[in-house]
Amino acid sequence: MQSSSSFERNTILSRQMRLFEGLTLISLILCKDTAMATATKKHKYVVLQEKLQSKFLKLKPHSQIPSVRQLATQYDVSSMTVRQALSELQDSGLIYTIPGSGTYVAGEKLSKKLVFISFSEEIREKGMKPSSQILKAEKVAITNNKLAETLQIAKGDFAYRIKRVRLADSVALAIEDTYVPCENAPGLLDHDLKNSLYEIFKDVYERTVVRADSSISPMLLDREQAEILKAPVKTPSLLFTLTGFDSRGKTMEHCVSVKRGDLYDFKFSIQA
Repeated sequence: MQSSSSFERNTILSRQMRLFEGLTLISLILCKDTAMATATKKHKYVVLQEKLQSKFLKLKPHSQIPSVRQLATQYDVSSMTVRQALSELQDSGLIYTIPGSGTYVAGEKLSKKLVFISFSEEIREKGMKPSSQILKAEKVAITNNKLAETLQIAKGDFAYRIKRVRLADSVALAIEDTYVPCENAPGLLDHDLKNSLYEIFKDVYERTVVRADSSISPMLLDREQAEILKAPVKTPSLLFTLTGFDSRGKTMEHCVSVKRGDLYDFKFSIQA
């Protein structure tokens, strides 16, 4: 039989072992929690980005946001942290910057696919209502050699010039300046030019536009364009140049359009 003193020693040792095991378990749990907290800790600019995103989403499109210095003071962070946060928001399309002017909240963008489709049809596909405001509708003599060549007419021959503002749900998206050879659509100015020209070509003249050559380049809105499109001067935008042809290869229109870059982007796919 164990002596009383031996039993007491074993009991004490057993208690000490259980205590040690308990302390070890607690230590492991605390270490794990600390590691998880460290792993999930967000960078300052990410935290600021989330705060600014929540704030900017409540502002009206094209509202100017505070400067970097003002935001740094307001949120008690460095200017570098603010710039990192704003850079992420600009990359996501939430804000845009106009050099020399400031940074603004972007509106919802309409994506233009690089496929051949009229403005009216494209806007209807997005569940919106297309409309137009006529700025000019006139018959003009073409004196520019390059434009005459593009229209496939002789220099001095006549074409219809139709300049329009194109809208979606009453929001101005683009300015279109279009030339149509008179011989290809006689009496065009007698029709409702607020509607799609392509639909007029098809329904009235039975000359469907089946192909187009197009180019795209970046630009900044000048004062006149900005006023028409109700946007800040120097808003980054897209300049589209398009020449449309009928099934016989005849030019039906040559159009130069300015599309707001803060409301419009374009998507395309490339296949090898």
